[in-house]
Amino acid sequence: MRLQSQLRQCDMEQQFEMDSNREAVVTAQQSETARLAILFADIGGSTALYQRVGDAIAHQMIMDGLNTMRTAVEEAGGELLRTVGDAVLASFDSCDSACVAAKNMHKAFSSNPLDVRIGFHWGDAISDQGDVYGNAVNIAARVSGLANTGEIMVTKEVVDRLSEPNRADSHLLDKISVKGVDEPLEIHRLQWQDPDADHATMVFTKPFTHDVGKVRHFNLALSYGNQQVSLSSDGDSCAIGRGEDSDLVTAHDAASRIHATIERKQSKFVLTDRSTNGTYVSKNGQPAVFIHRDSYNLDGSGVIAIGFMPDNATGKTHGLVKFKVGVS
Repeated sequence: MRLQSQLRQCDMEQQFEMDSNREAVVTAQQSETARLAILFADIGGSTALYQRVGDAIAHQMIMDGLNTMRTAVEEAGGELLRTVGDAVLASFDSCDSACVAAKNMHKAFSSNPLDVRIGFHWGDAISDQGDVYGNAVNIAARVSGLANTGEIMVTKEVVDRLSEPNRADSHLLDKISVKGVDEPLEIHRLQWQDPDADHATMVFTKPFTHDVGKVRHFNLALSYGNQQVSLSSDGDSCAIGRGEDSDLVTAHDAASRIHATIERKQSKFVLTDRSTNGTYVSKNGQPAVFIHRDSYNLDGSGVIAIGFMPDNATGKTHGLVKFKVGVS
């Protein structure tokens, strides 16, 4: 149950693509084409943040986050080109510089309640009046959309141009088809954390151990009517929607064809909304949180409402996806 055929670009990706295609036609005859690393990054969890802390505080936190991203770009020798909402577009003369900026963004956000997802691509871009346009921008936006928060995704074109130390941090994940590109693109994940530090954290922070060497294993059980899905291994995923190719098929009028996806990653279960109407999650009987074109971690137990408020089900479970995270 891989996500590759189920991925949908978010609103910001579509906006960048429309701007890029429109402006490319206008400027192609009068502007120079350059080969650049195009980086697209956005802050995850902002929808839930506004609901949790209120508009004023959330807005200031997002602004601070954007300034952090700007600093990382400029200190690595890049140029911040534009922002859309909680996302930034930047360009670099080298892939190593983009790599440094991306890693530094994540390191800066590691002590921040917010998190960021990043993708970048190396290719031809039309440079005009302090901005860039073209298919390389579209690809960078698409690649960033494949990342979960805390991840860096890049193309093979990037990996081929990285210095050896940075290239050693890359891991091939999949191949995807992208509009305007004849051949499937190789997608790689860039490791930004110190592997030794990660290992030390795992050794000294095991809250779920019975005894040495025995660690509890997390799994997620999902049910909708008589349909059931279980995610128990990293990389397991589930698509929810009206489409017959979904793993949990719902007939609700508010549902999109592929409405939301859930993926198990490093013992976490990440729900990503890909819909028109959004997704509501109520955990452990708490008020529902609205997720729209964003990601949200599932824990405990609760219900997922596909495009409507759980209260609209009049307290019944009809039309709701039930979930429960268990350990073994």
